[in-house]
Amino acid sequence: MTRKTEIGYYALLVVLVLGSLRFGHLMWQQQQTLSHLQKHAKQLRHKQVTAKTSHQKVKQVVAKSTITKASETSQQFFNLAYNWSSVSDYKKRITKIKQSKLVTSQVLDNDYLFPEVGGTADYIDNNGLKSSVVQVAYYPKATNDDQTSGVVGVAVNAKHDSDVGNGETRYYYFNIDYQTSDNQITSLDYVGRLAVNQSTDFNTFNPYE
Repeated sequence: MTRKTEIGYYALLVVLVLGSLRFGHLMWQQQQTLSHLQKHAKQLRHKQVTAKTSHQKVKQVVAKSTITKASETSQQFFNLAYNWSSVSDYKKRITKIKQSKLVTSQVLDNDYLFPEVGGTADYIDNNGLKSSVVQVAYYPKATNDDQTSGVVGVAVNAKHDSDVGNGETRYYYFNIDYQTSDNQITSLDYVGRLAVNQSTDFNTFNPYE
């Protein structure tokens, strides 16, 4: 092998080695890039799953808070109003009416509207709100004792144990008609609720709760 051929051989060998190193470096870069992309894609999928799960949790919380928005006391009022004005539950309504006596004075006995509840019983909803019936009042549309229609107002104190103030008083109103012959209620319709904040005197009326 001549000197010139030997130099050419080594030069070719160097080129091949450098080419191999370059190719290897490119392959390593591609592998690193691919690994980075795979890691990024995995993180992105994790974020999407987490975001989706978090969004579902928010929806569930909103739905649950909407469903449990009304206190158990409020729910009791709805149930009683429905039972007493529903034709399908007429017998139960009559039974409840017979257990109590309608008085045409301003203040009714607490057990009148709530013969099973007990009038002054406390109710605590899912948010820790404690409610208790403090008064049930009957307001006739006229002053004479023969008046057979009027408004029944149920006063309820509602307060969280953690509240610094005095909570609020909620007044639930029902339109009522009855027969003077036997004091049987002929109709009872729920009007709505007036809430009076005892600390701020801020009043709100809600016909749906």
